[in-house]
Amino acid sequence: MKKIVRIMIMAFVALLTCNTLSAKDIDTLKTNDGDIAGPQLIDDREPEPPVFWYFIRIRIDSKKREVEITGGGGKISSGTKKAFDKAIWWGISHRQIAVGPFYSEAEALNSKIYYKKSRDKINELPQATAPSTMHWFELQLQELKRLNSFEMVHSPAAVSSGSAETFTDALYEGLSFRRLSIGPFWDYTQAEQAKAIYRLNEPVGGQ
Repeated sequence: MKKIVRIMIMAFVALLTCNTLSAKDIDTLKTNDGDIAGPQLIDDREPEPPVFWYFIRIRIDSKKREVEITGGGGKISSGTKKAFDKAIWWGISHRQIAVGPFYSEAEALNSKIYYKKSRDKINELPQATAPSTMHWFELQLQELKRLNSFEMVHSPAAVSSGSAETFTDALYEGLSFRRLSIGPFWDYTQAEQAKAIYRLNEPVGGQ
């Protein structure tokens, strides 16, 4: 009889253990609001599609107050928008500029065509998939010689639109005024979103 009672008690304890969550288990299943995360709260969102970018090397002539492209179009990198934001910061701290983010590798490859040391070195044509009207914006930069890096200077800059030739004109004319055009993007909204990401890397207070 005692053996039967002991078996029943063990079975009851096992059943209770299987159907009872420990405090640690409950904490694991809690949402940020403190509620228990049921099946309806499982995050099944699609992963964020990758964006694409590349780095160019520039030099700022402090006497002429001009920007010179010294190396254009490194390899194409890809990742999340958060990764691209980190790439911007890494670039300016290493005297490079991350150009992007583009929604496709083809768009990034098309952009690389324009970033040459001089305009007469552009010997390629925009890809056939590129639209006739593209979009871009300008950055203003200054050199921090003591830190051997660059800094973005806050300046009002609207998104501009036009043909490939118009973008090329804007790019090389802007260099003479210590401005660097970023693009060209194939979608206007995309250019606006890219501009907002770069603005996050400007000095606090817009100085």
